Amino acid sequence: MLRITRNPGALIAICAALVASPVLASGDEEPQSDGPAFALMDLRGTTAWAISTYQWLEPSEDALDAVIGSVGKGPMRLDLVMDNIVPSYCEMRPDPQICDGPGNPVSWLEDVPQTICMEIPSPVRARHRGILANASQLCLEPTSNLAFPKDWPEGTSWSQIHLHQTVTPTKITVDQDTATIELVVSDAIATRLATLSEQGYGPVQIGWDQATLRKTLGPQLDQFIAGDDENCTFLQRNLDPSGLGYLVLDGKLARVSLYADEYDVATSLVRTSQGISLGSTREDVHAAFGNAELVEEEHEYLGADARYITWWTDAAKSRGIRFEFNEDGVVTAIHAGNEAITLVEGCS
Repeated sequence: MLRITRNPGALIAICAALVASPVLASGDEEPQSDGPAFALMDLRGTTAWAISTYQWLEPSEDALDAVIGSVGKGPMRLDLVMDNIVPSYCEMRPDPQICDGPGNPVSWLEDVPQTICMEIPSPVRARHRGILANASQLCLEPTSNLAFPKDWPEGTSWSQIHLHQTVTPTKITVDQDTATIELVVSDAIATRLATLSEQGYGPVQIGWDQATLRKTLGPQLDQFIAGDDENCTFLQRNLDPSGLGYLVLDGKLARVSLYADEYDVATSLVRTSQGISLGSTREDVHAAFGNAELVEEEHEYLGADARYITWWTDAAKSRGIRFEFNEDGVVTAIHAGNEAITLVEGCS
């Protein structure tokens, strides 16, 4: 069987814990934590290049609380999710005072070190006024480069990445309206991410023969054969989120599947081209597809309260996406590809 779990409740609980706010104290006291802090910063589509730094346009209060509260207290986990190419600030926030054009996108690799700045949300300023003083902007400045993989240059077909990092926020300095936290990055594990669609995942395309698929995915693959049927093979790659796998049927890639994995944050970070991920709701799916026709069916194993919702690109059902929901109406698995997305067990 695949390295997957069908325990979506555990996944959702873990993801909620990862981005939960620490307990907040009153006055000038800083938040206290029972263990090493964790912050997840999803920078995809919310980050712009601003001359010499990156500007996070939609900072998470929870993430900032965790990082600020960890200054001088030892290592913490700071995970970053990002696109390879970042648009110019003038493209994202055109300001005639400073912009004479949209500007050119850049790669994360072009800033040394990769400093990330953001406006401090008012509630965060109030909670940490004892150390932020009158600063309205916060910058996170690694003392060395973020630990990107060597094969993640500009133009890579794996356009997103999840950096699972250990960092130590060593000190915070305030200069006029800017507070800067120095980060020492001690290690990082990189997981490549891409958008999941009815056509495939990243550079991988539905319909590829197995030789082409294996060449693209690389040599480090786990293979699982469904029972005695050697024409039905599951492949998993150690560089992908652990809940993601490729179904090869009769020698060709038939679908890409994503299952809830309670131990892997990266699994829940994969989105479909409509913006749906594990943990999304039934309402999210209907809103994402608008007026498109969706086929809704009772779940094979979980009963009437759990559902399958399937979207097809055409009447011939040549390509589509199927979402599996648990009894609480939460997405626990996503299948994208040809008619094989409706297979319930193995290749049957």
